Order: sequence, then C-alpha cells, then structure tokens
Amino acid sequence: MAVGVHEAPPKISFDAHGRPTGIYVELLDEIARQEGWRLQYVVGSWPENLDRLERGEIDLIADIALTAERRQHYAFPRVPVLSSWFQVFASKRQNIHSLRELDGKRILVLERSVQEQAFIRLAERFGLNPILLSVPNYPTMFAMIANGEADAIITNRYQGKWGARKYGLNDTEVLFEPNALYYAAAKGDPKHLLAAIDRHLLAWKEDQGSLYYDALKRLADEDASSALSPWLAIAGSGLLGFLLISIAIGVFLKHRVNVRTQELQQENAERRALQQRFMDIIEFLPDPTFVVDEHKRVIAWNQACEAMTGVKKDQVMGQGDYVYADAFFGHRRPTLVDLLDRPDPPAETSYTQLDRRENRIYAETFFSSPLTGQTRYLWAVASPLYDQDGRRSGAIEAIRDISEQRKMAEAVRASEREYRELVTLANSIIVRWQPDGRLTFLNEFGQRFFGYAASELIGRNVIGTLVPEVGSDGRDLKGMMAELTRAPHQFERSLNENMRRNGERVWVDWTNKVVTDAKGEMREILSIGSDITERIQAEEQIRLLNEDLRRHAETLEQRVAERTAELAAINEEQRAIFESASAGILLAKERIIQRCNRKLETMTGYDPGELVGQSARILYPDEDAFIRFGQEMSARLASGETCSMEQPIVRKDGSLFWARLSMCASDTHAPFKGVVGIIEDITAEREATEQLRQALEAAREADRVKSIFLASMSHELRTPLNSIIGFTGIMSQGLAGPLNPEQHKQLGMVQKSARHLLALINDVLDISKINADQLELVAREFALRPSIEKTVKLIAPLAEEKGIELRVDIADEVGKIVTDQRRLEQVMLNLLNNAVKFTEQGWVGIVCRQEGEGYLLTVTDTGIGIRADEIPRLFKPFYQIDSGLARKHEGSGLGLSISKKIVEMMGGDIGLSSEWGQGSSFTVRLPGRSQEETA
Repeated sequence: MAVGVHEAPPKISFDAHGRPTGIYVELLDEIARQEGWRLQYVVGSWPENLDRLERGEIDLIADIALTAERRQHYAFPRVPVLSSWFQVFASKRQNIHSLRELDGKRILVLERSVQEQAFIRLAERFGLNPILLSVPNYPTMFAMIANGEADAIITNRYQGKWGARKYGLNDTEVLFEPNALYYAAAKGDPKHLLAAIDRHLLAWKEDQGSLYYDALKRLADEDASSALSPWLAIAGSGLLGFLLISIAIGVFLKHRVNVRTQELQQENAERRALQQRFMDIIEFLPDPTFVVDEHKRVIAWNQACEAMTGVKKDQVMGQGDYVYADAFFGHRRPTLVDLLDRPDPPAETSYTQLDRRENRIYAETFFSSPLTGQTRYLWAVASPLYDQDGRRSGAIEAIRDISEQRKMAEAVRASEREYRELVTLANSIIVRWQPDGRLTFLNEFGQRFFGYAASELIGRNVIGTLVPEVGSDGRDLKGMMAELTRAPHQFERSLNENMRRNGERVWVDWTNKVVTDAKGEMREILSIGSDITERIQAEEQIRLLNEDLRRHAETLEQRVAERTAELAAINEEQRAIFESASAGILLAKERIIQRCNRKLETMTGYDPGELVGQSARILYPDEDAFIRFGQEMSARLASGETCSMEQPIVRKDGSLFWARLSMCASDTHAPFKGVVGIIEDITAEREATEQLRQALEAAREADRVKSIFLASMSHELRTPLNSIIGFTGIMSQGLAGPLNPEQHKQLGMVQKSARHLLALINDVLDISKINADQLELVAREFALRPSIEKTVKLIAPLAEEKGIELRVDIADEVGKIVTDQRRLEQVMLNLLNNAVKFTEQGWVGIVCRQEGEGYLLTVTDTGIGIRADEIPRLFKPFYQIDSGLARKHEGSGLGLSISKKIVEMMGGDIGLSSEWGQGSSFTVRLPGRSQEETA
C-alpha cells in the first residue's frame, strides 16, 4: 500500500535516515501491523501528493482537512486523527496582533491548502487586500519568513507552534476556521482501507492509555525531547567527566524544566484566554447559541438564548439531562448536539428538514415561544468541539429565527411565480433589451409570434431581428430605435413595424418602460407589445373600401334594385313550388309550426292557416310517438343527417293515416334553429307492401308443402326404380335365360337410364329435405382413410373408361373422424364424379391432410376449369355450367349445392379455386367431431 507523506513537522517529520516519523506514521504503522498491510511511504510536496492520490498512484494520504470540494475527489473516513484551527504567525520584525494589520502584507500559505481558501474568504468579508504567496511545503515557508521574504505565514496550530519556537516567530491573536484532520484514500476507497482506520481510531480514542494518547503526548513534548538528546550523548562520553557533566546537565535540565514550565503556563494562560474569548464571542452572538461539554452539561448559554426562551443562564449552566431541549421545546428530548453522536429517528422526525454535512448537522423546525405564544420557524446547526489534542470536548448548537425570512422568501417565490405565470401565459409580447440594443429576454408568446427560439435570439441586436432597419414605407427604423434609447420618455407608447423570422412584416403596439439600477442609470428597457397587424390591415382595407364605395356609389343602388327584383321573383317562384308540391311541407321552430303548404292542410283536414302556431304534437297519435320522434330527430340533426321515419299521423277528425316524415335542418350550421319537414301519405304504398308480404308468405308456404311432399315421396319413387335396376341386372346376368347381344345392349341402356333417374330423384329429394329442414345427419366415429379409398374405388371404373389417372394422397396422421359417414362419402363421390366428368385428359386427385383438430380434403382435376364470373353461382341449386339443349355433360345441377349444405351441417366449409382451361380444385374443411355429435 503506497502512502503519500509530506514534511509537516511535528506531525510528519523525517529522521536522519530519511524515514518518516510523527503521529500519522506511528498510528498507521500500528494499523498496518494489525491488519497485515505492507506500507511503502512516497515522499513528495503537498500538491504532488494530492495529484498522485487523485490519479490513483498512491492509496492513502495523511494530514488532510475535509471539505465538500475534496470529498468529490477523495474518500474520507468518519473519525479524524487531530483537530486544529488556522492561525497567523508573524515575523518579529512585524508588529502584527490583529486581522486588520494583515492588509497589504506578504503572507505565505501552503499551496492548494484549506487555509489558503479559508483566508481568502475571511479577507473578502473584512475588505482586506493581502498579498498571498503559495509555497509547496512547510520547510520552504519557514525558511522564507526567516529570510525576510514574507511578513507572516498561515498554518495550523501544530506547525505554527513548532515553527514559532524554531524560527522565532510571533504568535498573533488571529485564529480562524476550526477543522479536523484525517487520512484520505483514493476516490471510492478501492482497497477498503478507511473502515479499518475508523475502527482502530475509535478503539484507541476510548482508551486513555492507548497508543493514540501516547502519540499525542509525544507530539506535545517533542521539542523538549529533542533538546535532551545531545546532552544524553555527552553523558556517555567518559566516566572521568561524569560528575561535572552531570552537574551541567542537572543545571541545564533545571533550566529547561523551568523554561518548559513557563511555556506550559503560558500555553495554559493562552488556552484560558482563548476559551474566554470563545465564550465572549458566543455570549454576544446575535443568534441563540449554547455549548455543552462531553457529558452534555451546559457550559455556555448566551443572551440570545435567554431572549428567545425566557430561560436564564443560571437555570441551565452546569445542568445536563437535555435541560437545553426543555427550554426550546417544552420537554426534554435529544436535539442536534445529541444527534451528532448517534442517529435518533423519533427525534429527527420532529425537524421539518435535517441534513448531515461532514461532521455537522443542519436542521429546520417550528418553535412555540413561551414568552409570546407565537409559533416561530427556526434554523439550527450543531457541530462537535475538540480540544487541542483532538479529543471530543463537547458540542455547540446555534439557532436562528428565520420566520420573517421564510415569509419573505415565500412571498418572493409567490411573486416570482405570479410574475413567471404572467410573463409565460400572457397573450402579449414581452421583451427586455439593453440600451445597446442587445436582447436579454423574450417570452414564449413572443417567441411563437416572431418564430424564434430564445437561444437563437438572446444576445443579438433588436435591429435586424425583431425590427427591420427600414420600414416598408421607407421609414428609418434603425434611427428610431437609437432615438428611443436616447430619449425613452418620448417613446413610452409607439406603433411601429416589426419583422418575423421568415421576413413577414407585422405591426405591433408597444408600451416601453425604462428599468434603472440602484444609481438611477438605465439598465434595460421593458417593452410590452400587442399585435395590431390585423387592425392596421383592416384600417387599410376600410380605406380602400371607402374609396370603392365612393367610386361605385351610383351603380350600387341600381344593382340593389335589380337584385331586389330578382329576389322577389325567386321568392314568388319558391312560394309557387311550396304551394304546388305533391307532399305536405312544414317549417317548424322548437317543434312549433311556423308555416305549412296547402297540401299538408288538405292531407290532415285542417283549414288554411289553422296549423300555423300549433305544436307538432297535434299530428301524432300519442305523447310517446311525439317524444320518440323528437329524440330521434334531435340526434340525427345534431350529426348533420336527415331524419326519416314512417308512422301514423292524426287528422283533424281523429282518423289515422300512414305517412313518411323527412326532417332536415333549415340551416346546417345551426341545426336546431329551425327544421323543414316533408310529409308524404304512404297509405296505399303500405297496403301494396302488405299484399306483397302476404303473397310471399303464401309462396313460401307452398314451397314448404312441396318440399315436404317430395321428401315424403322418397319410398314411392325409389321402390319401382330399384325394382327396374334389380331385374334388369338379373336379366343382364342371364339368370332368367340367355340373351342375344342386342337384348343385352338394350337392357344395359335401360339399367343406366334407371340409375341416372334414381340419382336425379335422390338429388331432388335431398335438396327438398334440406329446404324442408328434414335432412338429418347420423354421426358416428369411423376411420377416414378406408372411407376415402372406398369412394375412389367407386369412381375408378368411370376414370378408367375415360383413360384418366386417379391420384390418392392420404397423410399418415389421418385417423378417425366423428360425422355422418354416408353423407361424407356422398360429398366426396360427388366431387370426384364431377372432376372425372369434366376432365377429358390428364388426372384427378384427392388429398387428405390433418389441419388442427380437423381435416382438409382437396379434390383437384386438370379438366376444363370454371370461368371466374360463374364461380359465385356454382353452389346454387339447379345451376349448371354446361347448360342448354346441346350440353355434353349430364346432371341435375344439385350435386354441389347439396354437398355444400351437408358440409356446413357437419360444421365445415367448402371452397373452390379454378382457372378456365387449366382445371379446378375443391377444398373441404371438416372438424374432427361434427356439430351434430358435439351438440
């Protein structure tokens, strides 16, 4: 582990062999021994070691103060090694005793040290202008002041005391910035060193006899020890001069003891004076401040505490047990000085805000004053206190009443919020610009108006961006803007031409106000403008219109007269159309009849003018019909549609007639402003419709009776045909006696014709059963493959007779199906028979595949195909592609229609793809279980 060290006596020094010594080295060596670390000390200046640690070239650095800026670059432990403060030591040639006497002096500080930044802040607060000289290390610093190259130095108290004795410097009374000194690791503590360092330091600080306190004692006594070393060496030079040397040493030691005693007395006096000065400062602080010792007993309670709480100093001094909390909160409980040592969630929740930064705690809370009873808002900070040996000696807490600041801040935020909302949401252009013409602000409305983003405009000159150099009328706008900045009071209100980003010219009415600084000098100009382009354009249009009016005044009256005559003719024409219309017409507003034609009055039996002013309710048979039509009409008119409805209308004598009502808005832009209604008497039309309905019903009933009759004739028609087919078969086989060839031929023709007739009758009976809803499916489970093969065997003789190849492709996964086997085979036989019938050469194939939980059957041929316009009609009953007296192919035209119905009853569907002259392909999709069986 590489440890960066720099010469900072007496905390870090180097012996005669160049080895580092001092409290930091001693403590770290012991930690390394116990933790098993191997240390390598890297010597360098303070700035060099800081850079090395940040680059990761070393793992640890010693004697470093903690700041927020350093925390961003390095990792710090929780427990400090020492606590100190910064102090100014001056050359004896300079008579420096106060901070003011440092003004203009040459002061040495360690380069990149905390004291350098702290003193810069201190000097700025007091308006001092010292000359700060940065040096890389402390030996150089002390050598330079000893040689007169500087007037004073700033160090922590350890280096200062050591250097003051060695180089004869004056210990001034200028002390500031208490701080704690630590070890620090590289960012993120990659070797996890800090937890071990914290653990050892905590253990040592709790043990008064530990290595830590021994090292602190040696740090305080180092000068005395170093002074004894030469004389101890002389004591061993020889026995002969021992007595004389012992006497000399005794005298010297007595002198040194006296000197050291005086130094200690002086240090104690200085410490008491410093402590008293510290207490005096606390006493006269404007904020309530109190201090507790390591046992939480109050050792300081200033006048501001008494004023805020009403509790006197003598009531709390020396008291513990949270007596300070009782004064502020009315009961004893932990406060910030207690939370420094350990977290206490219940106590922390009593603060509205609580923030831990380094070793301090900042918080805000409410306080109910026992004197006034008013609730105040307090800000507080607490910090630990350490003695000169780095031991925790107590804590300090300061409180500030920020109620007024909080109210003011809230008022400022509210004002800012209102201003921001006003500026952001205002429908006006708001611009701020400096006297030199540079723009500093343009609100969102202005950005949209001119077409610029704020980033494109801020910092640019108003001329050439928002204001053109020359107006469209030749006016010098650049000169006008220059005059405005010279004499803004003359332009508090101005109307001038402006320019958008795209070059478009616009007119804006501006109100300009000068914003001054504390000295009354012009800081910027606030301009608020309104777009008056339309107004200017309107004024120009009005001017042009006035000219036109003057030019056309004579012809206008003539045109008005001509137009009046035209409108009168149109009105007369419209009135004639209105009165002669074959349908009733009415104009209504809010369902009150405003006007109607004579046809409506005749239709409803009312005298002329009798309907005008009446509610449309008198035309409806009941209130429900009136309301229902009104709701329908309102909905239609609101959507811009015409409302049409058929319903009974009541005549004046109470009789009813059927009418068709059509209503539309007289003004489409205002649909409820008024409606125009057309009423047609449709009594005769409805009677004719009713007659047609009855006739259609009678025809459907006759068709149903016919279908039932045909379905019931199944046995009567099939029995004689089956007898004919059977007996001709017996005779053809010669069972009734031998036949000559001609007789055999004639019987074959009879049997073929009988079979054809039976097929036709079966088709007619099937379609009749389907139409009469009498066709039933008998579903059962069977193997699909054998059923397909059986159907193919039945069609094979016909294919062989025509010389057509039969192709069968049944997938291995094809298994069982639950449906009506006979009807499925009927469908397949019909499709295969049609394919062979319409194929003269080539092949016919059937393919079966599993599809999901069902099956896909495909029958394909290379026949004549089907025209695209005939495909939609192909599945209709009795439709045949090859029709007419000269058709080549037989058939009833029912097969495909019956097949489609059967497949749909099974829960499937049938489809077709075909190309004329190339062939056709029928596909049948079937579920694994038919609808009938599933139900």
